[in-house]
Amino acid sequence: MKAWIIGGAARLRRTGVYGLALLAGLVAAWAVREHVQQRVQALEAEARTPVVSRLVAAYDLPAGTLLEEVHLAVRQIPQPWAPGTSVDPMDLGSVLGATLIADVAHGEPLLRSFMTFTAPAPSLASRLRAGQRALTVAATDLGGLGSMLRAGDAIDIYVTFNHRQREVTVAMLQGMRVLTVADTDGAGNITLAATPEEAMRFIAARQAGELTAMLRHRDDASPVNPSTQSDLASLVGLDPDPKPAPGVAILYGDRLDARASFDTERP
Repeated sequence: MKAWIIGGAARLRRTGVYGLALLAGLVAAWAVREHVQQRVQALEAEARTPVVSRLVAAYDLPAGTLLEEVHLAVRQIPQPWAPGTSVDPMDLGSVLGATLIADVAHGEPLLRSFMTFTAPAPSLASRLRAGQRALTVAATDLGGLGSMLRAGDAIDIYVTFNHRQREVTVAMLQGMRVLTVADTDGAGNITLAATPEEAMRFIAARQAGELTAMLRHRDDASPVNPSTQSDLASLVGLDPDPKPAPGVAILYGDRLDARASFDTERP
């Protein structure tokens, strides 16, 4: 009798252990199922969340960076997570030329509170290469293009002037970098990065001829061919002015009155 009771108790304990293991397995399966369902629901909810395009840093940008297109990228951000002062890509033009006043990490949204259009005083000098000077010119000196230039643009400057009774046009300066564009008292001023020699050429060209600026792509470093025809007659295919026939000047007293031409074949 006693042995039967002891055996029954042992069987009961084994059954209890199996039951607890089975229950634990069921609880674990239920927990996994609930976790998966919650994750699926979260992903579905995220997929239903509208997204907006925002400008972000294309790479780590330190404070003091003068913003150009190469510094920026476009990223899709869930609308609830987009900061109110973030910048829509359609407003790219409103931030180009601004100076960062805070570091912006790679992929971080660009906020208007991170930017200023009032650059610190040292920033202009820091953007000059060794041997360069900041040359400020009136926008009107560059023709109609002057009012449309932005910081970071590159321009060629042509001069048209009279030379030996012919009007010629030549590329005076090429690939000039625009540092700043300012409007002071209604008069636009453009600051260019120039060597002292380039500055002297610009001043001489402005005094002696008519200037025209042409915008070039900022990555285009190809020079303008100096042998290109530069006067209107040559450009349209007309013959140059005929040379005067050789002749002998006839002097009457001390006064030159006429020029007589002689046939070189006549003895």
